[in-house]
Amino acid sequence: MDEALGVTRIFIGALILMTGIMKFTVPMLRVAWSEQLRLARLPFYKLTFWLLPVVELTVGLLLILGVGTRPAAVVVLLMMLGAVYVHVVVDDPSVFPLQPNAPVVPIVVIGLTVYILVAGTGAWSFG
Repeated sequence: MDEALGVTRIFIGALILMTGIMKFTVPMLRVAWSEQLRLARLPFYKLTFWLLPVVELTVGLLLILGVGTRPAAVVVLLMMLGAVYVHVVVDDPSVFPLQPNAPVVPIVVIGLTVYILVAGTGAWSFG
């Protein structure tokens, strides 16, 4: 049980970390990210465009290390609720290049994150 929770925590952390890295380093994904925000009409576009990838990098590392796991999981949960919103209101499959138009990935991440919130850090943590 402890190991399964640790694997889940590290997997979610790696997924969130990679998402943040790709928003900074892959031009196609940066353009898609920009379009998702624009089409969803989210407030504070420029701030969100630059800040959210930094938050993803930070929270991803915290989860991988098992430091501040529950607060980091709350942030992931909020980000994924936002991702579900974007998937629902943006009706343009071209702005979701690496995932289905339906919010499958965010919903799976929400479920796994709730597991982390309820069960805790798991194995292999520094926190």
